[in-house]
Amino acid sequence: MSVQKMIPESIPLLERQLLINQCRLLALLGDEKEKEVNEKRIEILEKGYTGLYPKVFNTLYEEVPISVYNEISDIMKMYGRINDSVRLLTDEEKNSLNLSALEFEGFDEDNGMYYYMMSYLVDRMDEHGEYKGKQLKSHNSSCMVKYNRMLSVFSEYEKTDKFQYSAQDLQKFIDLVEANAEQNR
Repeated sequence: MSVQKMIPESIPLLERQLLINQCRLLALLGDEKEKEVNEKRIEILEKGYTGLYPKVFNTLYEEVPISVYNEISDIMKMYGRINDSVRLLTDEEKNSLNLSALEFEGFDEDNGMYYYMMSYLVDRMDEHGEYKGKQLKSHNSSCMVKYNRMLSVFSEYEKTDKFQYSAQDLQKFIDLVEANAEQNR
């Protein structure tokens, strides 16, 4: 789902009056340009010109559901555990695994809510600092399929309070990712 502006098609009278009052206050407080913009918004709202509501709500975006945030959090938690576990492997264990299959690929911009939420968390909220300055835009539209398959293994490990993964545990993630790649060929 791409980022879309969410514009109401109708606004109840009381809400329109509240918005009009807010625009009047903003018109009083703003400079000449802001005053002009808010006076136009007032007129649109007063007259109920629903076709012009995009000019009133031009800065609002569709809400990002909590489920998207929770899924991103789970994916980042999973990657945190995977990365911590990989650091603890011996060189021999690392060489025996296809660790490139486990790399975080970012989020597909076509799944805009995920990409933009992750970008906001990293760039503005200073969360997941290990991804600051890294490519968060996936060039693979099936990245969410990969993550969801990996999350199934992660959930199993979470249920058993397994927070550090052995080479064999990591291989389970790799097997799922490679099976997914085979199916997509």
